[in-house]
Amino acid sequence: MNKKLISTLLLGVVLGAGGNYYLQQRPTKVALIKPQISQLQSTILATGQVKNRAHTTLHNENAGLLSKVLEEGTPVSKGQTIAFITDKDVESLLQQQQANVNNAQLKLSRLQTIERQQTELKVEQARILLKQAKRQLADTQALAQQQLTSQNNLITAQETLSLREKELATALLQQQAVQVQGLDEQTALNQLQQAQALLKQTQIRQQRQTIISPFDGVITERKVSVGQYVKQGEAIVALSPQQAAEIIANVDERWLPQLSLNQTASVIADAFPQQAFKAQISYISPTVDNSRGTVEIRLQSSQWPTFLQEGMTVSLELLNKSFQKTVIIPSRLLQQTDNQYWVWLAKNQRAERQNVRIGLRHLDQVQIMEGLDENSQLIDSPTPLQAKQSIQAR
Repeated sequence: MNKKLISTLLLGVVLGAGGNYYLQQRPTKVALIKPQISQLQSTILATGQVKNRAHTTLHNENAGLLSKVLEEGTPVSKGQTIAFITDKDVESLLQQQQANVNNAQLKLSRLQTIERQQTELKVEQARILLKQAKRQLADTQALAQQQLTSQNNLITAQETLSLREKELATALLQQQAVQVQGLDEQTALNQLQQAQALLKQTQIRQQRQTIISPFDGVITERKVSVGQYVKQGEAIVALSPQQAAEIIANVDERWLPQLSLNQTASVIADAFPQQAFKAQISYISPTVDNSRGTVEIRLQSSQWPTFLQEGMTVSLELLNKSFQKTVIIPSRLLQQTDNQYWVWLAKNQRAERQNVRIGLRHLDQVQIMEGLDENSQLIDSPTPLQAKQSIQAR
C-alpha cells in the first residue's frame, strides 16, 4: 500500500515538472509592439473655487442715517465712495464755525491795519498836545511871576500838562498792545486759531460722512442697509483686496508627481466661460485627503480679472511639460510590483521582465523615462506570462 502511494506521488511530481517544462518550451502566441517616439503633452483638469485670504471691515465714525452703500461683489478703486451717512447737524455747524473764522480774520486784519495806524496817530497827537501844555505852563508861570495872571490859571496850566502826560502814556500803551506780536495781536491770533480748529473738526466730521475705500478691492459683505440709522463705530461693509484672491482646488492624488509650484493653469469662471485667464500654483498641500484621495492646491495671479468674485466656481487646466521626442507606450502594458514599474520584453523568443521609470501619463499612454528605446520589443499578451517563457509573435 505504501509503495503504491509513493509511486503515485513520484508520478505526479514528474508529470508536474514535465508540464511546467512543456509550458515553458511551448511558444505562447503574443503580439509584439515597438515603443513610439513622439511628442507628449499632458494636462490636468480640476474644479476650484475663488476665496479671499484677507478681509477688512470698514466702520462708521459718525452716527447718522445711511443714505448710500454699494452692493456686495462690487469692485472698488482706492478712494472710491462706498457709503454715505447723513449727519443732520454738520451743515449748520459748518456755517456757524465758518462765520466765526471770518469774524476772527476780520478782527485781526482790522487790528493789523486800521487800529495800528490809529494808535500811531493818537501817540503823535498826544505828543503835540503835551508840547502845547508845556509851553502854556511855561508862559503862565512867567506871567505869574510878573503877577500878570491869577493863581488859578497857573494851577489850570499845571493840571493840563499832567493830563497831557497821562494821555500820551495811554496812547503809548495802546500802541504797544497793537504792535506786531503785541497783546492784542496775540489775543486775536488765538481767537482765529481756535475758530479754525473748531471748523477743521467739523470739516473732518463732514468728511467722515463719506466712507471711502482704502485700497483697490471687492466688497465681500454688506452689513447694513440704506435707510438704517447707524451708530458711531458700527460695521458698514467687509472689503477684500483685489490681489488677495486665490483659487482653491482639489486634484486627484495620482497627479501629484506632475504638480509643481509656479506651474501655470488656464482658468475659466463658469459665469464667464468666454474670458479665460492665467494663474499659477502658489501652494501644494503636503498631505493627501484620505477620504477623497485628493491634494489641495492654491493658485494666485498678479492681475485677477475684474469680474472675479469670492465664491465663484472655476475650471482649471494645468499644463505640464511638453516633450518633443520621448518614448511612449500603451498604459495597458505597464505593470507594477510594489513601487517598481516594469514591462515584458521579447528577447531571443522568450519573455523577460524589464524595469522602467515612468514620466507623464496622458489618456491611455505613458511616458518611459528609462528602460526602453525605440528598438525594444514589447510583449502584449492577454494571458499571464512567466520569466523565460517561450513566446511566438502572431
